[in-house]
Amino acid sequence: MRAVRLASAVATTAVLLGAVTACSSGNDAESGDAKGGDPIAAALTGDPKAALAASALVMQKAGNGKVTMVSPNDSKGGGTGDADWKDPAKAAVDLVGDMEGKKLRIRVIGPDAYLGGDDAAAALGGKHWVKLPAGDQAGDGFRAAGQLLNPVVPLTVAAQSGKLSKVGQESLDGAQTTHLRAVEETSVLVAGMSALPEDQRKIVQKTLEQDGKTLTFDFWLNGKQELVQYQEYGDTNGAKQAVTVKYSGLGKAAAITAPAATDLGSEADLLKLLG
Repeated sequence: MRAVRLASAVATTAVLLGAVTACSSGNDAESGDAKGGDPIAAALTGDPKAALAASALVMQKAGNGKVTMVSPNDSKGGGTGDADWKDPAKAAVDLVGDMEGKKLRIRVIGPDAYLGGDDAAAALGGKHWVKLPAGDQAGDGFRAAGQLLNPVVPLTVAAQSGKLSKVGQESLDGAQTTHLRAVEETSVLVAGMSALPEDQRKIVQKTLEQDGKTLTFDFWLNGKQELVQYQEYGDTNGAKQAVTVKYSGLGKAAAITAPAATDLGSEADLLKLLG
């Protein structure tokens, strides 16, 4: 999945939230004066950096929501379900999507990733889940998705970009939104990830550069400064390869819990499940 690769390149959430808070604080006075003390309204019509930073705070306060992730040319990528980012260190997602002709669920809770669901029972001897080990390519991708689907991550990274623009006002799914765009060199993005060990940064940069030397981030914010849609693509393949993430039902997501240990198949069963 192209989109999940971005998540593996993000520094610790504590650093990200600190950057958001600092950015937001720096714009409060100016934005408030511009709109009679309403920094959110000012952000929507003014500085893209202020808008993205303010949206990151709004989404962090919401803490969870319904999410849909669409990857155009990868049947294993994406799905629809719930995401919870209240505790960024334990970001959780529970998505269901088509994989190898089956309706399978991807469930991630912090560092733990699981694959399964009702359609997995036949391949797993009546059990419903397999826990994906560290180092497993699919598992690493799913764990990264758990971070990417925390909207605070892409919003904060984009707010620090040196190339920001307001595309315009657009109607999206019947709602009026502000469309903002951030463009960042992949190497600059990775260089700022000081929380990652050097060896991991090298791996992340090599992976991200498969999309391109430059990444484009598109965000659609509604009148409440909520992120309703996000897209990411690189300059290698362009917008036609953009991965789309949609948010709705903020604060109303179902609780996400780990599968029971008694309902887990073995790692060897993973091949049966995907075979």
